[in-house]
Formats: sequence, C-alpha cells, structure tokens
Amino acid sequence: MRGTIDGNVLIPTLIGSTAGLIITGILLILSLFIGLIRIAGFTRAFLRCPYDQANPSTLSSIKSYLDEGLASVRSHKMFLSKSWLICSIIMVPLLFVWCAASFIAVGLTPEVVQTYQLGPEVTSMRNGSIVAMAIVGLLLSNYSITMLAVSTMLDRSVKETSIESLWLAITTSPVLSLVSLLVLVAVSAITTPYSMLAMLKPALQAKEVLSVTPLSYVNEVWQGLSGLIVIPMGMAMLLEVVRDSVVISESGKSGADKNSN
Repeated sequence: MRGTIDGNVLIPTLIGSTAGLIITGILLILSLFIGLIRIAGFTRAFLRCPYDQANPSTLSSIKSYLDEGLASVRSHKMFLSKSWLICSIIMVPLLFVWCAASFIAVGLTPEVVQTYQLGPEVTSMRNGSIVAMAIVGLLLSNYSITMLAVSTMLDRSVKETSIESLWLAITTSPVLSLVSLLVLVAVSAITTPYSMLAMLKPALQAKEVLSVTPLSYVNEVWQGLSGLIVIPMGMAMLLEVVRDSVVISESGKSGADKNSN
C-alpha cells in the first residue's frame, strides 16, 4: 500500500485520539474506583446487618447499616488498598494460568484446526484449556468474594486479611463455586435473556437478534435496570455463604480496632 500522509490531517487526528483515550481512561478508572467503594460498602453493610427472620430489620436500620458501611470503607481506603494489593499479588499465578488457557482456547478454534489440518490432539488440548479456564475462573471468583468480605470487616490486619481470605476461599470452594454458577446462570437469564436464547438456539444468532434494532435498545435498558436489582441479590447470595466465617462479634463497635490509624 503506497501513498502520501497529510501531516495537517494526521497530527490533529492523533492528538484528538490520544486526548480521547486519556480522558476515557481517567473516567473509566474513576468509575471503577467509585463502583468498587460502593460494592465494598454494600458488602460490609450486608454482612454486619443481622439476619433474623423472627425480627426482620426495619428499613431505617438497614439504611443506617448502609450509611455506616460506606462511611467506614471511605475512611479506610488505604487499608483496603493494601489488602487488595496483597491479595491481587497472590492471584497472579492463577491469572497467568487463566490467560494461558484463554490464549489456547481462543487461538485454536475449530476453523483454525480445520484450516491448518491440525491433529485431534489439538482439539483435546483446546477442550482441556476451556475446562481449565472455567475452574481457574471459579477459583479467582471465590477468592475475590472472600477477599472482599474479610477486608471490609476492617477488624484484621493486612496479613491476616490476605491469609484468611485465601484459606476461606479454599475451605468454602465447593459451596461457593456451586452458588457462583447458579448466580451466573440466574443473572444472565434475567438481565440478558436474548443471549441465553441465542446460546440455546444458535439459529437465533442471526441478524434479527444481533443487529441494531429498536429491540436492541430495549434490551440494553432492561439489562441496566434489571442489573441494579439482580446483581446485588446475586452478590448477597455469595456473601451469605461466608457470613458465619467472616463476621466476628463486635460488641457494639465498628470492628476497625486494628486499622484505625
């Protein structure tokens, strides 16, 4: 491909694209930070709010727990950052395995195998990689849940938080994995029913499902509105699995003794 490049057009385009990417990146990081803080506040409030069917909590008491949870998380951002950083470092080997397995699964598609006439062992390796992705993905999800639950209690040191989160993820892995799968299916079926139908019936993956139509906008609005309700409910189900192992009797205190500074 030959031709000349007009610098008067290229340079402003590059500057505009770079500025757009920088602004988008900053907004993305900011939104992720705000979202993570709110998730952490919800986690603390849910775990500390007593679950008593005989005497259900009133709406005002639930709101007080939510306000306290968000305020405590905001006042302990440094402690939470240290805890999450250590736990993220512990996750690195699993992340490496997941990335390697996903590279094999995505790269060795049936079309690639057929085009290059690769042997059946390649297909077996790809299937094994998909299984490995699912298992490692569940392990990462379990550790993320236990890390979030233990750290937001704010009653353990950074070292205790990382170790206890890992041990809790291991000991609760069977139940937590089962609940995670159920939550994933339920949330997907409710928030994106069209995607679930397309998976069950590949013929529906035609243009009437995937093309941009008025129904597509309705689906996006439904996904956003239903997600506001369904996703917190799914997260609550996961947190309920580890509630008894995470919550320590607080004797009326907020549970931030070790990390008050």
